[in-house]
Amino acid sequence: MAPTIAPFGEWKSPIDVDFITSSTVTISNLRKNELTGDLFWNELSGKTNGRTTIMTRGADGTDKELTPEPFHSRNHVHEYGGGVFTLGSDFLISSNDADSRLYKIDIVTRRAEPLTPENKAWRYADIAIHPSEKFLICVREDHTIDTPQTVVNTLVVVKLDAQEPNVHVLVEGADFYSSPRFNPANPNEFAYYSWNHPFMTWDHTQLYYGYLNILDAGVSVESQTLLAGADKAHEESANQPRFASDGTLYFVSDKTGFWNLYSYRPGKEVELVLQEPVKAEFQGPAWTFGARSFYPLKSDPSKIACTYIKNGLYYLAIADALAKTLKDIPTEFQVINSVYATTEGQDDALILSVGSYNIPEQVISYNLRTNTYNVLMKSSTVEVPQGWISKPEPLTFKTTGGLEAYALYYPPTNIDYIAPEGTLPPLRVLSHGGPSTAFASNLNWSINYFTSRGFGCVAVNYGGSTSYGREFRDRLRGQWGVVDVDDCCAAARCLVERGLVDPKKLAIVGGSAGGYTTLACLAFRDVFQAGVSHYGIGDLETLVKDTHKFELLYPESLIGPYPAAQNLYRERSPLHSADKITCPCAFFQGAEDKVVPPNQAELMVNALKQRDLPVAYVLFEGEGHGFRIPKNVKAALQGEVSFLGRIFGFKPFDAVQVDISNEDAICK
Repeated sequence: MAPTIAPFGEWKSPIDVDFITSSTVTISNLRKNELTGDLFWNELSGKTNGRTTIMTRGADGTDKELTPEPFHSRNHVHEYGGGVFTLGSDFLISSNDADSRLYKIDIVTRRAEPLTPENKAWRYADIAIHPSEKFLICVREDHTIDTPQTVVNTLVVVKLDAQEPNVHVLVEGADFYSSPRFNPANPNEFAYYSWNHPFMTWDHTQLYYGYLNILDAGVSVESQTLLAGADKAHEESANQPRFASDGTLYFVSDKTGFWNLYSYRPGKEVELVLQEPVKAEFQGPAWTFGARSFYPLKSDPSKIACTYIKNGLYYLAIADALAKTLKDIPTEFQVINSVYATTEGQDDALILSVGSYNIPEQVISYNLRTNTYNVLMKSSTVEVPQGWISKPEPLTFKTTGGLEAYALYYPPTNIDYIAPEGTLPPLRVLSHGGPSTAFASNLNWSINYFTSRGFGCVAVNYGGSTSYGREFRDRLRGQWGVVDVDDCCAAARCLVERGLVDPKKLAIVGGSAGGYTTLACLAFRDVFQAGVSHYGIGDLETLVKDTHKFELLYPESLIGPYPAAQNLYRERSPLHSADKITCPCAFFQGAEDKVVPPNQAELMVNALKQRDLPVAYVLFEGEGHGFRIPKNVKAALQGEVSFLGRIFGFKPFDAVQVDISNEDAICK
């Protein structure tokens, strides 16, 4: 059957809001009990209505829920959370977002016992159980005095065999802590890293190797050695300490300009795992706890399974710490997000979180001897409609100063439709959050929701994005609202010049920090005809005064010290240049967002309304930073496509009524 001719934006698609929310499952934090072979993981799906549960799978292959409602296996340490649970021999420890306590959960009976006192001001994350299973160490964030300046982060010891909840501070003094890990070969040794304002984890951290006094009366630090981050004149981001079975400590550091693998044994010097540093990133930015981008093999602790990113592409490899070599393992996957080393019978195996532009994220077990894999679980419960999936095209383009930036272009794709001859598609320019993150070639349902309707989408990895080394990441130092804006505009112009998109139907879209870039593009450049901000930042001064501890001084590196650079904050704030915005805007916001509170959106909305610009504002009750509840995910997608259809003069087949203030001002 010949394709139907219909305008871009009006194509019918099987990828609708119900398809996305009912068919997708978020799987994270997968762990394996090496004694029994049972798997455990966090799961979030439409069925759980925004609640994260812990699932388990035994030898019979049946999936069971270990933490029924109302247990919510999540935490809000740093607001972004992560490192939610970990395994013991026949139990696991998890934080419960319902009351902010840690619980010990019996794997067989599912009985959950609280380990920490009733105190919702205390939040716990990144749990490490001591090999004796008598206590654990984790990060605690104390919100007793709940202002960004007074929240206290520490490493604490929690006893597992105490009659009453028992918690005491082990390490304190730094602004932040992460990744406490025990040495299995010598359990009185441990490692962790910390950092202080104004740095973020990808700027400068201190990695410590410590020795514990473990007595019946309590646990304390005997001594510790600073392994990385000692040179304050040279910033170094050292993360992910992990011990091998022989006691070797491995970690990642960017002291050479790229995150590379390093090793350490007491009495020896820290050394590079490979012969020479490579221009590749062996991890991403540590926004959340619990990342696993490498893992020593079970059979040979000198061999490390790892994933790395080079020029925006993901690779799976084995790093050999003795031979100092890196051997790639060919796979069909374009994105590899998590690595865990285990065994299959007598063979080494890897449990990997993988995906591609046309393969939903899935967890596989990869046998290193046979180079074969089997799928353990999938993030989508339905077959991917391949005729409606857009294949991203890597885009390298020139930007300000003759520099290069990067993007992924997703062309309109729908097997059932073509557009009228001589017409070009509307373009959504996507600005990622962080701003220190990056887009990758994984299957993105929200992008395909639009491309299957006839939109082009370009996901921009502007200067400041990770995956390209510290020099590229540092382009945004002091230049937030300039470099990111220039690069997003340059990406749009590049596609216009290539004749791929309609120059009169360009929209800029972003969430969080990407929402700021969206609004800044509209206020400081004249490229786009519409903007959509998802929980974005409009006033940088408000951000500085009303944010959370983790990102309290992040703006210092992105813009400058406050209040010394107050004029620059005002100059870079879209709110103070709202009079320069000349096109319609839509805002989608969580009512309980602590990272970017609703007043950010509301200030912008009111300013634009006063200028008689068409403005849509949707506030979602019960949502924080990002939308998790299915009905709200649906409303945000349908609201955006309907808004853009109204602005660009077409009607999506599944359009909904969107309340647009000053709607009469939309040009016919």
